[in-house]
Amino acid sequence: MAVKRSLLRTLLLIVLLMLAIVLGMLIGRVTANVPFLSWLGVSASFGFPAIPIDLAVVTFTFGMMIDINVAQALLLLAAILIYSAVHIRE
Repeated sequence: MAVKRSLLRTLLLIVLLMLAIVLGMLIGRVTANVPFLSWLGVSASFGFPAIPIDLAVVTFTFGMMIDINVAQALLLLAAILIYSAVHIRE
């Protein structure tokens, strides 16, 4: 039963994080044109751009960029706090 509880907690964390990312993106875009809420849409991008590696037979492309706004950051923090407060009983 401990494995089942661990699996449920992991699934809960994944769902909460995905909801925070999607809802944060939505909230950031919707409030971008509202004067007193436009700060929720302020975003930052970091990472490294795509780098193609051509080996004549096969080509690999490596890269990663993360774009996060204030609403997403706040909702991610809330999701982590909710996750830590939830206790799953058997």
